Parts: sequence; C-alpha cells; structure tokens
Amino acid sequence: MTREEIKNIFPEATNEQLKNILDINTKDIGRAKGDFDNIKSNLDKAQETITDYEKTISELKKDIESEENFKVKFQELEKRIADEKAENERKKKEAEIEADYKSRFEKIVGENKWRDELTEKAVYYEFKKAISDKVNKGKGDKDIFDELTKDKNYYKNPNSPSDMSGMGDIKTSTVTDNQARAVMGLPPIK
Repeated sequence: MTREEIKNIFPEATNEQLKNILDINTKDIGRAKGDFDNIKSNLDKAQETITDYEKTISELKKDIESEENFKVKFQELEKRIADEKAENERKKKEAEIEADYKSRFEKIVGENKWRDELTEKAVYYEFKKAISDKVNKGKGDKDIFDELTKDKNYYKNPNSPSDMSGMGDIKTSTVTDNQARAVMGLPPIK
C-alpha cells in the first residue's frame, strides 16, 4: 500500500496520519513475512533431509542384493523417513492452523491497541481455545471475541480524560459561613 493509494481513499488524511497507517501496514507485513520465512526455512531443511535419506535408500537398495543385514537397516531407515515426513506434515499443518488463527484474531482486533503485550497474548490464547470449543460451534469469530472481551479493560483508552483546571476564579474569602450554609440548605449560625 503506497502513500498515494491511501491519499486517494482518505483525501483529508494528514501526513502524520498517512505515516502512522503506513507504519502499521509495514509492521504487519514484516511480521507475516518473518513468519513465512521461518516456516519456509524449516520446510527447506526438512526437504534437504528427506533428499539425503532418499539417496541413502537408493544406495542401500543396491547393497541389499549382496548383504542380508542391510535389509533390516533399510527397513529401519524407511520407517524413520516415513516418521519424519509425517512429523513435518504435522508441523506444517500446525503452522497453517496457527497462521489462520492469528489472521482471524488480527482481523477482529482491527486497529485497537492492546493495553500491554501480555494481555494480547492471553486474549489470543483464549480466542484460539474458544474457536476449538464445541460449545461455540456456529458462532462467528466476532461473537466469540466479543464474549471474551465484553466489559473488560483490555485496550488502551484513546479517550482518556484530560487534566483540566477549574473553570473560573472563585474567591472564597468573600463568601460568609451563613451564605455557604444557605446554599447547602442548612440553617444559619447564630
């Protein structure tokens, strides 16, 4: 997203607002790219390991014809490769599910700012747990999120009260005790 695209959508936006929007967008893209690069790196390492094992298997197949004990080693290696493939698939699925949960969570949170990082992590954990819960089947993400955050002070308050001094100069030295008591509905002092 470029500055010009944002300016076309929000022509009244100030340069500071444009900068803040671009900073948020860049941070989100950077975080997603980092997650993607990490997953891709792990997948590449796993693929290299699998390729090495497959090469070893083909070499062992040649040796099996002449040696009987290689047959046992070959079967063990095949089992280990199958187990590692299954483990890599499981990790890949978990990463995809986690990315889906994170995307759904961030979409619902929108531009709200969390009070602190610990609160965000706690609500995210509860959100993931609630999505998986059969009790919430058929409910939308927003409904589940609203139930988790209803009447809770999880966000920074953008409308916090400002510190204002009193309105006007009141001189209490000119007010007598009886005048003050009269304003309060009390009888005068004799």
